[in-house]
Amino acid sequence: MKNKKGLIVGIIILVLLLGAYFLLRYLNLDEEDTEEGDASETVFEIDADDISNIQIVSGENTFDFSHGDDTWSYVEDDKFPLSESAVLDKVSALTSVSSMRTIEDPDNLADFGLENPEVTATVTDTDGNETELALGATNDAVSGCYMSMNGDTSKIYLVDTTLKTNLEFDLSDIAEKEDIPSITGSTITSITIQKPEGTARLFQDSGSETGWTFEDTDGSTVPADSSLVSTYTGNFSALAWTNYVTYDLSDMGAYGLEDPTVITVDYQQEEEGDSSDTESSDDSAEETADDSTENDTEEDSTVTVDKQMVMLVGGQTEDGNYYYGKLQDNSCIYTIGVSTIQNITDMKKEDFLSKKVADYSFADLDTVTFTRNGETYAASKETVESEDEDGETTEETKYLINDKEIETTDFNSFYNLITAMTWQSQDENAQPSGEPDLSVNFYKEGGINVTVDYYSYDTNFYLVIDSKGNHSLVNKMDVRELLDKFDSAMEELKE
Repeated sequence: MKNKKGLIVGIIILVLLLGAYFLLRYLNLDEEDTEEGDASETVFEIDADDISNIQIVSGENTFDFSHGDDTWSYVEDDKFPLSESAVLDKVSALTSVSSMRTIEDPDNLADFGLENPEVTATVTDTDGNETELALGATNDAVSGCYMSMNGDTSKIYLVDTTLKTNLEFDLSDIAEKEDIPSITGSTITSITIQKPEGTARLFQDSGSETGWTFEDTDGSTVPADSSLVSTYTGNFSALAWTNYVTYDLSDMGAYGLEDPTVITVDYQQEEEGDSSDTESSDDSAEETADDSTENDTEEDSTVTVDKQMVMLVGGQTEDGNYYYGKLQDNSCIYTIGVSTIQNITDMKKEDFLSKKVADYSFADLDTVTFTRNGETYAASKETVESEDEDGETTEETKYLINDKEIETTDFNSFYNLITAMTWQSQDENAQPSGEPDLSVNFYKEGGINVTVDYYSYDTNFYLVIDSKGNHSLVNKMDVRELLDKFDSAMEELKE
């Protein structure tokens, strides 16, 4: 019995050893075959200058490109704004095609996607000789795709998959897009959005306390917060066309461009200019004399030039992802992203109002007057010079309420709450009742003169109304904290 068990174990071991032998032999042969099959070879090569025509068939698209006088043209439509660089990219991909592996006498073309090729490129040289490259299925494992040449299916080549992806494109991909001017937010001086329902405008304004004014479609104006203006104008640096649509402008209505939204941007641009352009004739004469002892070269100067861009925006594409648009002076229609346009055209007064209720630094003012419970408190400041132990002169700012000095920390305890307070929402229909719990006037001679009133409104909000016409709802707890700090500081002052 023991001998029988030993025999069985021996047979099992022998079978395992034979299996391992044949497996290793198979893997070794497969490796040799792979190494031999993976040897790269160039299967098609042609000089770009020797190509006279390329036809590319991709899905339902057929493109014919002709080459002559060092220029490529689109045979189907010679008016089409063909991008030379886009065509040269296709040409470059076809000038040299290498195979990673060659498959001899394949059993079934369908297995390689070559029964009905996905992409076909026919290259014609200057002597009229044609070479057809048919591209089939993709082999993701090796980043390749299968190819046959000139209808010869006895050999199939495994080529880099980028050859096929490079030849899969639409007409819009090879169109030369006209440039949108490069505009940075800091160079913009004015933006006008003209819609069928009205015109809104944002512009630099030296008379505004913020340096900017927003004019709404109803003609009302507000000072525009400079930081919010910077955020908004930054949208223009990202302007770029998405896709080419057409050069045929005979039916603008088909793209919603018959009655478009008009975006007008005035901006400034630095350009190289001859310094002599701004000199008078007398100055030029003096410079000529000076030049006798200086270099003969004339230095160029940079000048600031006023520029304007006008963009027309029409309707949306069927999928709703893009708008149709064109520059006023451009010859083609393009698409541009919905969010890109809406970030620009959907501007309203609230977008440019500072969230701060009264962001007035006391350092920039002459006086601030508070009215609370029928009493008036006029805050001012004075600078006092003094000498330290080393005889150095130092300056100290003192704060006064009704000409009586108040501790700086006491003053800042409530004033900082005023300048930091933000509104929750704007409501022009909200109306006050009774007298304000606090009224503050910010004044600078020849400049700011704004009054802000704080009214108790409901269980959640105070209604804050300023002399510029803003009606703001502010968190009630924030105002209560301000009033408590103010009352406490005034009590401390009276002691």
